[in-house]
Amino acid sequence: MPLAIPSSIRPAAPSPLASRVDSLLPALADARVLLVDDDPGMIQMLGRLLSGYTQLRFAMDGVQALAIAQTWQPELVLLDAEMPVMDGFEVCRRLKADPLLAEVPVIFVTQHTDARVEAVVFELGAADFVAKPVAGPALRARVAMQLRLHRTAQHLVRLSRRDALTGLVERAQFDEELELECRRARRSGQPLALLLASLQGLAAYLERHGRGAADNALRHVAGLAQQALRRPADLVARHGENVFALLLPDTTAAGAAALAQRLQQALASESELGLAIGIGLLAGDGDPALAADAALAAACAGPASVYICAATADGHEPPFAT
Repeated sequence: MPLAIPSSIRPAAPSPLASRVDSLLPALADARVLLVDDDPGMIQMLGRLLSGYTQLRFAMDGVQALAIAQTWQPELVLLDAEMPVMDGFEVCRRLKADPLLAEVPVIFVTQHTDARVEAVVFELGAADFVAKPVAGPALRARVAMQLRLHRTAQHLVRLSRRDALTGLVERAQFDEELELECRRARRSGQPLALLLASLQGLAAYLERHGRGAADNALRHVAGLAQQALRRPADLVARHGENVFALLLPDTTAAGAAALAQRLQQALASESELGLAIGIGLLAGDGDPALAADAALAAACAGPASVYICAATADGHEPPFAT
């Protein structure tokens, strides 16, 4: 008896858990997706099918694909298996051998339907396998699923190591991600900023209002910092007793200073408390954490409340007020 396929299917309602996870994640349209195929027509077709994504790049051979991946850091790769010079299997091997790219999901798109080829693809660490000719709705669903799984996994790692009071990422997790993002920025040549915000007046506030009120003030500032971040790669953490750290990949001094201003304005209603903010900028092999510490010390002691400092190979430049 032939299978009866309904002409229209009502999507299943998301589970409560899925809804809660989705509410924690940003929209997927800004995801960085790399299309790799030696056929220009296939690249154009994939681009049309995924036109809802605002950050699409393409490569027409394996060498070019690896070069783009290393500098651009895609969140998902659609990869053809058969290409000249370097095939998709070797590209996948090299991606998975790179610590900065190993977790990026790879979806193979190939004419091969042999079960042995599919097995090899998954043994290499690929996330999915799509046979040509490609069906648009199925491809879009698979891409969205892998992007959501990738971002959810990243988010769950952060959730697993949280500060008990504020719910922010704890210091150790933040330091690990800072090191990783610095390596990515040095490889790609993109800017990176580290913002340290110290809650000023907390000791006097604690003495006047008690521990409960002081804890609520810290939670309030943590919430303001989280609301100020707008991209998946941005990260805020509890850095010290009254210090918060904001990691801002691909962010210039001007962008970091604008965010610092928004934070200070958001806290302006708290008349008894204020924020001193130090911004450290990555430069070459320098350490933005040392630069941010120097800038924060200047902000706490100086007439201005926001200072910027650039890291250098042997330390940092003198902080300057914004």
